[in-house]
Amino acid sequence: MRIRILHTESFRLAAIYTAVFALCIGVIGASVLAVTEKALRDQIVQYSSADTTAIRDSYAKQGVHEAVEVTQQRLAAVRHTDFLLLQQNGRVLAGNLDARDERVGVIEIPSPVRHGHVILGVGSRPGPGLYAFSGTDLAFVAAVRARILGRLIWLFAGALLLAALSGLLVSRSFVARMDAIARTCRAIMAGNLRDRIPARGDQNELDRLAATINAMLDRIAALMENLRQVSSDVAHDLRTPLTHLRQRLERARSESHSPEEYAAALDGAIGAADEMLSLFSALLRIAQIEGGARRGGFAPVDLAALLKKLREVYGAVAEDAGHRLVVTDAPPCLVPGDAELLFQLLANLVENAIVHTPAGTRIAVTLRPGTDQTVLVVQDDGPGIPAAARDKVFRRFYRLDASRSTPGHGLGLALVAAVAELHGGAVAVAPALPSGQGLAVTLVLPLSP
Repeated sequence: MRIRILHTESFRLAAIYTAVFALCIGVIGASVLAVTEKALRDQIVQYSSADTTAIRDSYAKQGVHEAVEVTQQRLAAVRHTDFLLLQQNGRVLAGNLDARDERVGVIEIPSPVRHGHVILGVGSRPGPGLYAFSGTDLAFVAAVRARILGRLIWLFAGALLLAALSGLLVSRSFVARMDAIARTCRAIMAGNLRDRIPARGDQNELDRLAATINAMLDRIAALMENLRQVSSDVAHDLRTPLTHLRQRLERARSESHSPEEYAAALDGAIGAADEMLSLFSALLRIAQIEGGARRGGFAPVDLAALLKKLREVYGAVAEDAGHRLVVTDAPPCLVPGDAELLFQLLANLVENAIVHTPAGTRIAVTLRPGTDQTVLVVQDDGPGIPAAARDKVFRRFYRLDASRSTPGHGLGLALVAAVAELHGGAVAVAPALPSGQGLAVTLVLPLSP
């Protein structure tokens, strides 16, 4: 049976880390053993040299008898140590070793009493006709090495077991999180666009992934809702002009009897068709902006220069409509963006104020540059909009009841919101006056992308 946890990426990574950890422990253990064995052998050589030196000094002071005495004392006092004091004629004067070749320096000899054992020691000539040897059975070193190796094996096994358990726990947690993501995705595929991936709040990589996916799902849900709304609104808004177009064509067929009457009917039909074409052009323009197609051509744009152009273009238009357009002068303010789209945004806001406010309304445009962002406000002292409609005015085709008698399709502020989002900004509406009257549209744009 296939065990899921053993086939997860987290378990594979844990297994790799465990193998690397085991290799490191093996290398460290081998190094510890080598260093320990070398230290013990050096210590044996050091002690053996001290013993042979003591035998030489005793012989130099009081002769052979004192050298024999010192050898016997050392043999009785130190465990695991072997001695030999030999005369030139092969006679053993002291020690527990048999006569052997008189090799000088650090040497290894087989043990005469312990088969297979080796004695490490130092041979020297303390005086004429004398040979002294002091050494220690390397079985002592082997025993120390075996104890250290045993401890290392237990530590190695415990570390591997702990690493394996940690890998299983991590894999189990990882599988649980992945299952939650998979369940949410399946629910969304089944049509439940409101489900979201749960987050634990510890800000790890899975939480960041969940937050990113949830943000994407929010965006998809908003686009789906927007598509549903657009489809419904397009069908609703096109029904009337299509009905009028059909009625005009029917009247032209049944009631027109002269070329002039046919021309008038056709002119009316062409006007209705142009109105529908302008509607689709606006929708396509908004779709192009929301798709980010214009972001590749961003360049530094001076908002102060755009405001001057806005005053030149719409100052007379506002005056003809009985309004007063006031554009406050501002220092140069560069933002990364599309100059044409930003001017279209400003134009839509001013035209919206001109069309939907009564004569005598004051329209003010103000630019307030900051350190990392700039704020642009277009406000008027007209009647404003109800609080319940402020969150809806940026939707496509949304129009207040009072505005349905005026020309337009309700796409002006939708284009404003699309341009603001394309530039990484935000747009909001609020009352312009403390009394709740008037309308202030605030656009916030970052100074760097």
